[in-house]
Amino acid sequence: MRYYRYWAKANSTRLRPNNYPVTAWGYSNDSQADAEHLALQRADMKISELQQQPTDEEAYGYGLDALPEQLIEELSLNDQVAAIITRNNYGSLVLNAGNVLFADIDLPEPKLGFWGGLKLMFGNKPDDSANAPAIATDLLEKIQNLCAENPNFGLRLYKTKAGYRAAITHTSFEPGSYEANQLLERLGSDKLYVRLCERQSCFRARLTPKPWRIQMSSPPTRFPFKTPQHQQWFEEWVVNYEKASKAYSVCTAIGEFGNTQIADNVELVLQVHDLYCCGDSTKLA
Repeated sequence: MRYYRYWAKANSTRLRPNNYPVTAWGYSNDSQADAEHLALQRADMKISELQQQPTDEEAYGYGLDALPEQLIEELSLNDQVAAIITRNNYGSLVLNAGNVLFADIDLPEPKLGFWGGLKLMFGNKPDDSANAPAIATDLLEKIQNLCAENPNFGLRLYKTKAGYRAAITHTSFEPGSYEANQLLERLGSDKLYVRLCERQSCFRARLTPKPWRIQMSSPPTRFPFKTPQHQQWFEEWVVNYEKASKAYSVCTAIGEFGNTQIADNVELVLQVHDLYCCGDSTKLA
């Protein structure tokens, strides 16, 4: 699992031919100064690469090995970090699990047609109840097939605002491994999510609502904070966000399938996940 305690963003010391600076992230688990030094190094490196082929900037991959998110909490088991909780760029808390496989399974957008689109324009929500049973049946069939293929296979299923979330309970998985990627694909996870798990070397599950689903605006600034004032604005936003979040849940548990015995390292992570996500409210966000 890749994560860093310190983050910084820096502009390059040189300019591109169009006179616009290049920025880059730096990160470290040792100090803020190391993060700032790496950010400057990476920005200058990007300039050098772009000067070699300035007409094809998109050809270069400058992805990070971890996301620049605020570290909130570490979850340890047997003196090893099993998962971390971070706050993402739009303010939601996210569980980053080192080897507990979470699969997000979004429902396809309902086909509205002309009249459905017109109703949506005037604030009426589309009626997707006709689509939901067929999709749920399809997912249930996938789960039953997985359980039939492996008697030890165990899965906990949740309903989310946009679809489902599955957690594999009988064993752990290495993010990015062939086995993990195949399982995510079979369950119907988005390909971008699969790539993110591989790149970040963890499985991610959002713990708190998306702001726009609870009538909240986005945070006024982002981590890492440029000034103490920016941090104060962000912390004030978080107070209001947490108040608004209390009326919502992120998901609700549907049930367990297959082997009901939960692996020790999985149980710790699921306890934290359920504590955050599965509240009393039936309003999902």
